[in-house]
Amino acid sequence: MRYSLGFILAISLAGLQFLAIIIVVSTSFVSSERAMLDHARGLMRDAGHNAVDHTKRFLEPARESADLASRILQSEVVSTADPVEMERYLFRHLQSKAQLSGIYYGDEAGNFVYVMRSDGPGSYRTKFVAIDGEERTTELIWRAEDFSVVERAFDPDDIFDPRRRQWYINASTAEAGVWTNPYIFFSSQHPGITVAAPVSRPDGSLEGVVGVDIEIAEISEFLSGLAIGTEGTAIILSDSAEVIAHPDQTQISVENADGTLGFAQVDDLGDPIARTALADLDPRAIYAQGPMQSEFAYEGDRFMTLFLPISGIELPWTIAVFAPEDDFIQGIKDNRRRNTWIAAIISLVTAAVGVLLAELILRPVRAFAVRTALVSQGEVSTTDPLPRTYQELRKANRTLIHEIAQRRDADRMIEELSRDMSHFSRVNVMGQMATGLAHELSQPLTAITQNVDAAITVARQDPNPSAELLTILSELDEQAHQGGDIIRALRGFVRKDEGQSEHFDLGELVAQTSHLMHNETETHGVAIKAQLSSLPPAIGNRVQIAQVLINLMRNAVDAMVAAASTPKIITITARKTGDKIEVWVDDTGPGVAKDVTLFKQFQTSKPDGLGLGLSISRTIIEANAGHLWYDRTGTNRSRFCFTIPCADPRTGDPSQQASQIRQTTL
Repeated sequence: MRYSLGFILAISLAGLQFLAIIIVVSTSFVSSERAMLDHARGLMRDAGHNAVDHTKRFLEPARESADLASRILQSEVVSTADPVEMERYLFRHLQSKAQLSGIYYGDEAGNFVYVMRSDGPGSYRTKFVAIDGEERTTELIWRAEDFSVVERAFDPDDIFDPRRRQWYINASTAEAGVWTNPYIFFSSQHPGITVAAPVSRPDGSLEGVVGVDIEIAEISEFLSGLAIGTEGTAIILSDSAEVIAHPDQTQISVENADGTLGFAQVDDLGDPIARTALADLDPRAIYAQGPMQSEFAYEGDRFMTLFLPISGIELPWTIAVFAPEDDFIQGIKDNRRRNTWIAAIISLVTAAVGVLLAELILRPVRAFAVRTALVSQGEVSTTDPLPRTYQELRKANRTLIHEIAQRRDADRMIEELSRDMSHFSRVNVMGQMATGLAHELSQPLTAITQNVDAAITVARQDPNPSAELLTILSELDEQAHQGGDIIRALRGFVRKDEGQSEHFDLGELVAQTSHLMHNETETHGVAIKAQLSSLPPAIGNRVQIAQVLINLMRNAVDAMVAAASTPKIITITARKTGDKIEVWVDDTGPGVAKDVTLFKQFQTSKPDGLGLGLSISRTIIEANAGHLWYDRTGTNRSRFCFTIPCADPRTGDPSQQASQIRQTTL
């Protein structure tokens, strides 16, 4: 059977096309699969480190509370001989720490004061155990949030002795706070852990022990929300392979033979995949050797595992993370199968279309062969015009070249758009990171302010309070609130919140920002001088303007330190110019090189800089109806300048003027 040249050409091209597509798809699948698995392992490491950091942050307040209470009782700021005073201190401390479930103190005589959260009849319950010779008294008091008494009761059958408890025994022989093994709390039936710290007398002998209880169920809630593929799981194990935290909290506890509750072992888990993943795990070896990755198979499916020790909390805990590979590469497999079918269909369609195109393409060739034969036979003259088919081929050739050129231009545009989208994505991620950091930092700042308030209250209760200590605590409280204002301003800026414009004293703001920069400037030997004339009140977002000043001052410090300038001086000058205040920030550094493009995002002269500070500062100043620029007037100093509106006494109502400024800015 003979086939035409066009048919053979079309089938050959379709076959080559199909083979090329299969090779490309297979190669792409292998490389994509490897890349996705590497990416999956990175995601698992990130998830494991997130769980480690969360666990450490969650447990740290308990350790800090135990150490703080131990120091306060040991320094006799709160008398251990006065149970009522001690109860009030423990009550306030428990109120300021939402993670804690209870805090208590027991001494060598067997006396005991315990303040815990309660489900009723009051929000808190206090337990007093008083030993007077052979006489023992146990009193229970339920209190409301304002420390008022809700109900009282006595328990003559209570035989609790803190000296026989493991937390007391462990802490009595230690020099600092120690953790107990996790256990199920008797009162709440929830998993928890205790940290205890000794309280010593001036002669070094043991007076008593402070204990802090913290429930760890919240760690399981965090694990349940941790995204690890589609079906990935993270579990926390103790050194004895007990399940400390699990996304399904019902998997944690089991009933012992004596009817009490204990932690489940790996073999007690109801998930066969988890049992397979943890079958040969030795948490002690992981804690000693460090992170380990492995793989296992279950019912034909491949799984990846990561074992990561939790370091830095003095607890031999290990996080186990495992997830099926198909969670990450199933899409690639489906795409390979789909592309194979598409390639086959395209090849068949191409073959059919190719037959038609080959016939059209070969038609002028056959005409040329006929013309050649006729010319050779003398039936047609060589001077006769060429057939029209040749002209069409030339035209088709020109059209094809034009289409190729257009395609290349389109490819260049697509590549440029892809780079722009990638850049926008990175900027968006930076915004999310800033939001996340602002959220995470606001919590420890809140805790700092609460602890400082508590410390001020305790210090003022002293009959002879230390004025120097109160001054230090007040400054610490002021700076913590200032930090909180900056964090809130950052979160508002990321959310594109214009903020509120108000009148403020620019001189006072310069003094406060100079005070905030004191530690950094003193470390590097930098002096800050302010030359402020008599200025009217400025109008704008006070915290945002402070952020701009701090950024410009920090840039000046970095420039002078990098250049080893002598002397190192920052001079802040402000003057009224028309309806605005013009501020200059000068430094004795080398200035900005002419080849550096200022105020452009992601361009910086610092080796570890992001290139966002000046861009964000200009955006802030412009949002406050001002202007920021770098002065290249040839002075011997590096000078950044900006303007902000100032109050005009002729406008009347200051709030109305601030509103007009905001409307003009918008």
